[in-house]
Amino acid sequence: MNVIYAKIWHELWHNKGRTAQIVVIIAMGAFALGMILGSSRLIRQGMTELWQQANPAMINLAVNPSVDDDIIQSLESMRGVAGVEGFSTTNIEWRAGPDAAWQPAELMMRADYEEQQYTTFTLQNGDWPKDDVLAIGQGAGEAFGIWSGQQIYLRIDDKVQQITIGGEIYNPIANPPRFGGNPQFYTTRTHYGDLTGSQEFNRLLAAAPEFDEKVVTNLADEMQERLEKLDIESNGVFLGRVSNPDEHFNQALLDGIFLVLGILAVVALLLGLLLVYNTMNAVLAQQVDQIGVMKAVGARTNQIGVIYLLLVLIYGILAVIIAVPLGLLGANALSNFLINSFSAEPAPFTIVPEAVLAQVAIALLAPLLASLPPILSGTRITVREAISTYGLATEAGLLSRWLAKMQFLSRLVVLTLNNTFRHKWRVILTQVILIGSGLIFMMIMSVGDSVAYTYDNLLFSILKFNVSLQFEEPERIQQVERLTLEQPNVEAVEMWGLNGATIRPAGQPESNDDESALLFGVPLPTRLYGPQLRAGRWLEPGDSQAVVLNQQLAEDAGVGVGDWITLDFGMHGQSEWQVVGLLFDPIMTNSIHVSREALLRQTNSVNEASTVWVQTAGNDPALEAAVADGLRGYFDQRQLALNPQGTFGRDTASQITDQILSNFSLIVNLLAAMAMVIGLVGAIALSGILSLNVLERRREIGVMRAIGASSRTVAGLLVGEGLTLGWLSWLIALPLSIPAGTLMTQALAQALDGEIVYRYTLTGAWYWLGIVTILAIVASWLPARGATHISVRESLVYT
Repeated sequence: MNVIYAKIWHELWHNKGRTAQIVVIIAMGAFALGMILGSSRLIRQGMTELWQQANPAMINLAVNPSVDDDIIQSLESMRGVAGVEGFSTTNIEWRAGPDAAWQPAELMMRADYEEQQYTTFTLQNGDWPKDDVLAIGQGAGEAFGIWSGQQIYLRIDDKVQQITIGGEIYNPIANPPRFGGNPQFYTTRTHYGDLTGSQEFNRLLAAAPEFDEKVVTNLADEMQERLEKLDIESNGVFLGRVSNPDEHFNQALLDGIFLVLGILAVVALLLGLLLVYNTMNAVLAQQVDQIGVMKAVGARTNQIGVIYLLLVLIYGILAVIIAVPLGLLGANALSNFLINSFSAEPAPFTIVPEAVLAQVAIALLAPLLASLPPILSGTRITVREAISTYGLATEAGLLSRWLAKMQFLSRLVVLTLNNTFRHKWRVILTQVILIGSGLIFMMIMSVGDSVAYTYDNLLFSILKFNVSLQFEEPERIQQVERLTLEQPNVEAVEMWGLNGATIRPAGQPESNDDESALLFGVPLPTRLYGPQLRAGRWLEPGDSQAVVLNQQLAEDAGVGVGDWITLDFGMHGQSEWQVVGLLFDPIMTNSIHVSREALLRQTNSVNEASTVWVQTAGNDPALEAAVADGLRGYFDQRQLALNPQGTFGRDTASQITDQILSNFSLIVNLLAAMAMVIGLVGAIALSGILSLNVLERRREIGVMRAIGASSRTVAGLLVGEGLTLGWLSWLIALPLSIPAGTLMTQALAQALDGEIVYRYTLTGAWYWLGIVTILAIVASWLPARGATHISVRESLVYT
């Protein structure tokens, strides 16, 4: 038994580089999976706890006009209703000082912050709103520089008021600043009435005694029917008309992201196991003479196999020691980062037992399974086969014979290529690892390029405006267009109609589950909109009952080109329209486009529209912002009230693009981090293979040095091998990255419940070529340096 321990110790300690490579590669795979599993569990647990602590409502409705306490009491008296609560929200503007620019914000009020029932807000610091002292929403300090104790200015309906911030509130349904949310101010019901002129509620929260989707849906239908009898329009808000209080509304999105990350982590693990297989195969091939000696002195096959299995097990144990603590730290750091992105308080450090067990099982069992085939094959060698190897004999293969005929190649190049492909299966496995690493890197880069293309180039080949502003009320089209064209740096202007409606196939009865849509009244012909048609045709002048639907809305509504639909405009009645086309729009997925004149007739707003799109003299972000600010000031002077947030939440095309790409940057950065992990796996794999090649060719290197080869020549051979393997993997991965990038982009779009148009660029390919070149040189350097230090005497007496 002491001999076995001595053998294992020798393999571990006297081959420290190989030990470190195998341990690190196993640890990286276990770490990646442990981090993803742990952070997914912590995120789900943390977000769910935060959500349930807020006692979320089961029914969420926006109402117009606003309702008073009597109507709320009437709804609360309905059978099956556990409670109804109202709150109000409106768009306002704010600025930090008298000379600062006005920025959009949201003002909210609840009847009593101390007696909240549903979807409750939490006081994070300071005091609840009182009199004219307001509170600010979470994350506004870091994002906008608004802190408790600070004084700022609010503008509501052209009235400016200086107010004090007295506290900070966590609102579980607020759009966080990290994802494009504007500042949210909270005030009392009385002060809200003073500021806006109304103390009534435009949002309703309700719940049943317990959640049953069918029962709660029927209850929501009854509530909406009662409101409709009172001439009050109602529809679901962004959480959904009916929502499950036991599941955070962003959970499906996060699950989709973690699914993609988990797949990448599994790929990293599999690539690492290939390296374990490759390494053990090479080690056993190198030690056939030792195996022969052990068998000659009486060792059985199973005894020799146990030695190598124990060696792999120790590799796994060492990997566990590294992977488990790093996985726990990574899981907590990633989950806290994501929770903090939603402006919630991070949880304390937590150990996730399932993730730890998964890491231990992966690090111990997976390498054993990967190394089992080479161990079984290597230990079955007979004594005669083992002792008949001499270390210099080799059979010339097809490649060697072909290279020998290439007279124009230098001897050094021929030797490099011949040595590179000497062990065909080892080369194949190495290529699988390197190709996988490069493929995933280029694939993720192409996802980032596709996101940038979809929400920048493609988006604004559709939306050709530079500035978009929305008036509080419809204004006269000719007047606004004339005034806008008079402003400097304005090239073109169009007034668009804008209205909400619900859609259903013609002939079907009205239902509260009808899809909500946003109608755009298009001035025909238009210069500022380039439709991306997927089916049918675009609108033509003279179309009176023709509509072009967003393809996703059409799919949700169950209609297609040629079908007739019913659009319900609420107080403006219903009418039937024919679908003449389907289009793609990456941000307005519930959009319907109709002729402006037809929409304005339907809504009794002939010659008046609410949205103005402006094309500026250039696409410079600073110019766009200057034009937008100038137009806001100009319209303000002429008493033409503008909505602070506009149609898209931002005034300029550059601001819209920056915000969307900022939202995606979180996901793309997570994917990029996984790509770097996999890239590192490839680098370690390459270094390990070259190290094994050096060990196997010690005698050859000794002979080369004996006949006069310099250290530079020997090192150049090994670096050349590394570059050959790296560049070959790049050439193979390059064409494969196109279909792989398409699949990854589609998977991410599905996880986000949207559509991203795949756009292949060579950016990722060139980056990976540079990376794999550097990795090959770095990975080759240590083995090359070791080879140059092998003396002639050591190499020739090596056994």
